[in-house]
Amino acid sequence: MADSPLVTALIRSMDRPVLRRALDCAAAQTYPNLEILVVAACGARHQELPATWNGRPVRMVRSDSRLPRAEAANAGLDTARGEWINLLDDDDEWTADHVEHLLTFATQGSARLVYATAEIRNEHNEHAGFVGRHGTHMQLYYQNRSQPTATMFHRSLIEDGARFDPAFEILEDWDFAIQCARLTEFRWLPEVTCIWHAGAGESGCGVGANEDREKHQRFADRVRAKWRHQFESWMQDPKEMLFLGQRHLKEGNVDTALDLLETVLAALPNDLNALNLCAMANMHANRLGRAEELLNQANRLRPGLAPITANLELVRARRLAASGSDQ
Repeated sequence: MADSPLVTALIRSMDRPVLRRALDCAAAQTYPNLEILVVAACGARHQELPATWNGRPVRMVRSDSRLPRAEAANAGLDTARGEWINLLDDDDEWTADHVEHLLTFATQGSARLVYATAEIRNEHNEHAGFVGRHGTHMQLYYQNRSQPTATMFHRSLIEDGARFDPAFEILEDWDFAIQCARLTEFRWLPEVTCIWHAGAGESGCGVGANEDREKHQRFADRVRAKWRHQFESWMQDPKEMLFLGQRHLKEGNVDTALDLLETVLAALPNDLNALNLCAMANMHANRLGRAEELLNQANRLRPGLAPITANLELVRARRLAASGSDQ
């Protein structure tokens, strides 16, 4: 596979003992054309690394002073040679087929950013969930829907101006994702190909001892303020509005959800998801006749679809109960 694109495994390192595990993970990749680039984020005290690690080429970005998270990432971007780049923090892990699976997935579409699912581990190395899901760009208003270790992006995004913003002490990856979302679609590979040790480190963005809710909220507010106009622009897209309406419905903001979903339905009158969600919003607003009308329309489009049938039965049962209580 001499013609296969070069991939850069970009490791921001504080020279912790777990660095060896990260290097082992990168070196063990089944994908052949890979370089390992280590950014000495802890400054001059970082140990020197060999030119190869288990047969893989290793390069270092040295610094006389400590590099915060964004600056360390940018130093790596400026030095990376790969056509595709994937961050791997020194306390996280990849499965051996992570790069191969993501790159194969990337070549099957036009998205310049692809991501897999990461398993979350707490400070006791116990399973604590997963991160990674399908979604729309509007979802980035709430959180980054992928974990950096699970995410591979094309270097053309950097050439188009995407950078890690030094203004963000944390959540620089969320801000970076929004920058990329302005330039490309995202695609999710629904496979677990890495481990995020969220209980390790001191960022405050993880779980357990590595969770600082006040700090996280402070920087989340900054992300949303920085990109307010972009989110307003995305809101003009009916599919983005559909996601937002679904989010409000899940959170119990029925009136807001209903306004959003009825607007979406006017633009996408034969969209099954819009019909179903709008019906549910109408049901929760006690507009049962409208809810049944929408579900009947959905059922005509796709007869016998289980979720539609179940919701139609639920709405009819509520209408029957309501008519019975009126007698």
